[in-house]
Amino acid sequence: MEKLIDFLKFIQKNHIEEVARQSLKDSREMNLPILKLFAHVPDEVLIPQSIKGINDFVDSLVDGTYAEKQLASLKLWEEDKLPGIKKEDIEPTDLVLIYVIQKKGYFKFIPLYTKDSQLAIDIVMEMEALHLASQNVGVNLLFKMRKDTEAQLELANKELESFSYSVSHDLRAPLRAIHGYTKILLEDHLANLDAEAQRMMNSVMRNTERMGQLIDDLLTFSRMGKKELQLTKVNMTDLARNAWNEINSTTPSEKVNMVVSPLLPAVADRGLMSQVLSNLVSNAVKYSGKKENPVIEVSSTEKNGELIYCVKDNGVGFDMKYYDKLFGVFQRLHSNAEFEGTGIGLALVKRIVTRHGGRIWAEAEPDKGAAFYFSLRNSN
Repeated sequence: MEKLIDFLKFIQKNHIEEVARQSLKDSREMNLPILKLFAHVPDEVLIPQSIKGINDFVDSLVDGTYAEKQLASLKLWEEDKLPGIKKEDIEPTDLVLIYVIQKKGYFKFIPLYTKDSQLAIDIVMEMEALHLASQNVGVNLLFKMRKDTEAQLELANKELESFSYSVSHDLRAPLRAIHGYTKILLEDHLANLDAEAQRMMNSVMRNTERMGQLIDDLLTFSRMGKKELQLTKVNMTDLARNAWNEINSTTPSEKVNMVVSPLLPAVADRGLMSQVLSNLVSNAVKYSGKKENPVIEVSSTEKNGELIYCVKDNGVGFDMKYYDKLFGVFQRLHSNAEFEGTGIGLALVKRIVTRHGGRIWAEAEPDKGAAFYFSLRNSN
């Protein structure tokens, strides 16, 4: 390792800023996934950090603490304590690409350091051995972390399903009793109830029905993680039009202008994709229903190997500062008095899309409508 250390000292003394700039340039050109976290940070801010990283790397090799410091950094990583980076933001491929970029930046200066071909080969081999060992430690830890996370997620899903099943059965009986007795009171003793009592009885029935719907939605959500995907080629245009026809047959609305462009076909679970489009179109109808001329547009495009679908409306929209709540269970951005709902729909949509290996996001402005996007792998 002495030949490599001498070479790195030469870099540190004479070319450290050049290496830092070259590494950053290569990182951006290679589209290194982890750099998406710093996409909007200027190079002049990142360069000093890169220089510090090179100095720390060389100094740790000189004083023999490299392996120890690497393990300490990986420990912070494993415990999710790295400043500015969440451990789930780092992919195993990030580590491999980081080492490729580092080597490229250093090797560029070997001809300036020596004309001795054997020495150059020895430096390259020592660097390869060092990076291979580091890479193996980091990647193995990452896969261990992923495995632990998946085990925790599986346990959480099982607990959620068990809890949902228990809640469903424990709550249904008293709910049925409350709803049933209230209905009997309204039907058999209506003459003895004044207007206020009748209003309260009707309120009790509405809320027991809503609670029953909440239980049904919670069960559907909890079971979604267990349902096996039945992948087939799906006509997404038909699904979108079927969703609109079903919604319109239940709650007819002549004033809604529904525009479904020809959509790209997808390889997906037809039943689950039907749920996705039904939820998104239903929400668009609901939240644009108070507009004088509601317009809903469903479209698609292909970008970077993904099929991207969009359901857009010109309804009430929402403030993007509450975006974090959008896809959470029982999270709602509008009160039930404004718009009815259980707060499960978008969480269910996200779970279905995620199970297909896709992603979902939204853009909106208050009183200017909302656009919901979801992506699927392009398997066509």
